Amino acid sequence: MGKLRTRLSIIGLEDRLTPASTTDFLSAAGQTAAASAFFEAIAEDPGWIFNSAARPFLVERMQSIYQGAQGAIQTFEAAKGVWNAQIQQNPAFAEQAGPFMYLMGGFEARAQAVASIAVHVGDMLGFAVAPSAPAPTTPTTPTTPTDAGMTDVMPSATAPQWQTQPSGLKTWDVVTGTGDPVAAGDSITVFYTGWLASNGTKFDSRRSPAAPVTFSLNGLIQGWQEGIVGMKPGGIRRLYVPSNLGYGAAGSPPNIPANADLIFEIKLISHT
Repeated sequence: MGKLRTRLSIIGLEDRLTPASTTDFLSAAGQTAAASAFFEAIAEDPGWIFNSAARPFLVERMQSIYQGAQGAIQTFEAAKGVWNAQIQQNPAFAEQAGPFMYLMGGFEARAQAVASIAVHVGDMLGFAVAPSAPAPTTPTTPTTPTDAGMTDVMPSATAPQWQTQPSGLKTWDVVTGTGDPVAAGDSITVFYTGWLASNGTKFDSRRSPAAPVTFSLNGLIQGWQEGIVGMKPGGIRRLYVPSNLGYGAAGSPPNIPANADLIFEIKLISHT
């Protein structure tokens, strides 16, 4: 590459160079020329670059040259963009700007060559010059909630895992779950099954592949309002709901008779 021997004379164009100012342009051109001269010096005496003692200097120098060349390319592109806009507004300006546009293209090509040589030197000596491209990210596909982990038969009403609460409600955590616990009054999104404790009859269920259902705790029976609080997403809890915390003497015809104790299994998907 030849040395930079020409300093641009751009009298009359300075006011047209914003945002790529005259100073920015001359600085970019000077950096490019200095990098070219450095590589010419290496070409004349390349042996020293293979000396391990020179490696720290070369790593810093090649990375600096590469970054400077990239900045110079941006500067030249910005200047050309400004001049092209001026030409579109005033075609007569093309005659004045033409030689400088041609020269600008030459400087940009030199900056691109400088960047390429810096990368090549780094590859030859075993170090990276250009920043590594970020690894492509694989889009995550939202998972469909399922009732995995739930049972298809009514849990035994006499199993030792039941924990009796002061109200008479019994709870049995099959899976604890993770995250923030449900608070009183939350809206919950769940899969569930309900059985009559007396005979194991299933009276209600919402299971996958159907979507989970969302309830406001405030609108549910007292056994759920008390028994769901503290559950965490992904958790599976069983509730033994005595009739006074369920549907009481009125029941819920036709599926739930009067004074019926109920057993539920609930999987919490989310809550708000």
